[in-house]
Amino acid sequence: MNSSNLKKLNCVIQHARKSPFYKQRLPTQPLTTIQELKDIPLTTKEDLRQHSPNGLRCVPNEDLYQYHESSGTTGNPVSSWFTKEDVYHNAKQIASCGIQFHDKDIVLIRFPYALSAAAHMIHEAVQLKGACVIPASGRTTSTPFTKIVDLMKKLDVTVLSCLSLQTIMIAETAEILGLNPKDDFPHLRAICTAGETLSPARRQLIQEIWGIPVYEFYGMTEIGTSMIDCKYQNAHVLDDDFIVEILDDSLTEDVQPNEFGHLVITTLKKDATPMIRYHTGDRARLRDDTCLCGRKQMIEIRGRSDDTLLIDHKKIDIWDIEEIISYLPCRRFWRAGVDQQKLKIIIEKEQETDHVSPTFQCLLEAKFDIPMQIELVPTGTIYNREKLISNGLNTKPKYFYSGDELNVR
Repeated sequence: MNSSNLKKLNCVIQHARKSPFYKQRLPTQPLTTIQELKDIPLTTKEDLRQHSPNGLRCVPNEDLYQYHESSGTTGNPVSSWFTKEDVYHNAKQIASCGIQFHDKDIVLIRFPYALSAAAHMIHEAVQLKGACVIPASGRTTSTPFTKIVDLMKKLDVTVLSCLSLQTIMIAETAEILGLNPKDDFPHLRAICTAGETLSPARRQLIQEIWGIPVYEFYGMTEIGTSMIDCKYQNAHVLDDDFIVEILDDSLTEDVQPNEFGHLVITTLKKDATPMIRYHTGDRARLRDDTCLCGRKQMIEIRGRSDDTLLIDHKKIDIWDIEEIISYLPCRRFWRAGVDQQKLKIIIEKEQETDHVSPTFQCLLEAKFDIPMQIELVPTGTIYNREKLISNGLNTKPKYFYSGDELNVR
């Protein structure tokens, strides 16, 4: 960490002590080295639940501008307050991504315009660049997928912003309506995703379906946007605004370079509710590779630490499963779990003739060193197309199920 960021860190620690939660938790004297940051306890999601809505707030009412709650938690909601400067700064972070929004863009935002932050922050970022926004909120019957397809077609949408799974569902709906995602949306130039894990295999799948590049940004309601894709579709930490740690399973030491570990983030420019050493619950790694954009380091977000399956003492996550699926004739809609000590993957057929032979399954087992059972099921088994078209997807995607759940049709 450079001296400039050390100065910012000491300023944010002093500021955070204005909150009831951090008042007794943070040092009163400035840090002198980066190593001293590790003497500060981690802030956990449970801490946020217990102290929401006002326990981490550092500014008076007159400085508040927006309030959001995390949609990805159980139990008490996690609160996050924003000043006007917080919102503006977060918008600038998103606007700097590789999509390069401009004043001729028409951007359809499919994230829910509820208490979660993503839709509002992208909205601000897009308008900061002079672009037009179509606020087609998710998780509402007002904008089912058929409406989204209609809006994209008649309004010449140039950028689609939504969960990665929803990009596939929108394409599926377009096909049901007799449209070709690659050919019938000629103005669409890019897709921007956030809110769930985007594996390399899924990014490739979406790009094949739509024929345009897919960009991702990483953020949370609690911290704002901390990582964005550059124009070469590699993710980079906004390291002037955040300090990132990748910790081992003990949560006390950094992992070795290029290894995956637990992602911990400290905000340097969030005034209303700063986060000091926030344990995000995600797995990530920093790659010491020079990107074509000139940055010396890239980051990969592997997904939630809890979103893993354990098979033969080996942890399997969404990236692993979607890499396996990338070898199959159908790849769009799947669910997985452990059944009889095997990885069981259920995938919807895309063509009636789709099949996986026992020989090919054995080859996949050998390649990935995982006992597995792959089952192809008829279209509509996982996502009922009539409900998909009429109601859309009203909950966060779920991919992992118990063995008993997988065996229920």
